[in-house]
Amino acid sequence: MSATDKKSLFSRVGYLYIPANNIDESIEWYQSKLGLTLKMPKFQDDIGNVAVLSPPEGDVVILLAETKDDTTANFLRNGLPFQTVTLNCPDLKYTHEKLKDSGVEVSEIRNRGENAKYFLITDPSGNLIEAAWSIWD
Repeated sequence: MSATDKKSLFSRVGYLYIPANNIDESIEWYQSKLGLTLKMPKFQDDIGNVAVLSPPEGDVVILLAETKDDTTANFLRNGLPFQTVTLNCPDLKYTHEKLKDSGVEVSEIRNRGENAKYFLITDPSGNLIEAAWSIWD
């Protein structure tokens, strides 16, 4: 079979799951603080409540998955908590100031090499979300 005869196995990243300890509080926070849009009312899947949100611009879908477990979407990288979700910002400084002024827990803006900058946001369940700008966006 030649390379041109191969079908792609995947078309894109479908969605990102983020655990939420209180789904109603998290829905409100993601809408009011981050400006995400609730795509449909929360619903029950085979495990618990789920909410579907997305940024006003873009095609990424975030699924908040309610859990009673003490967990986050973060993982350890060299012993430090590390985020699994990044939201791109056309104006990083504006976004940082706007979120900070609205009471969102944010880190300082940091450089990632010469071509990117980011800061971290902490949601009500303790998930870290990266807000980023880079020359690749």
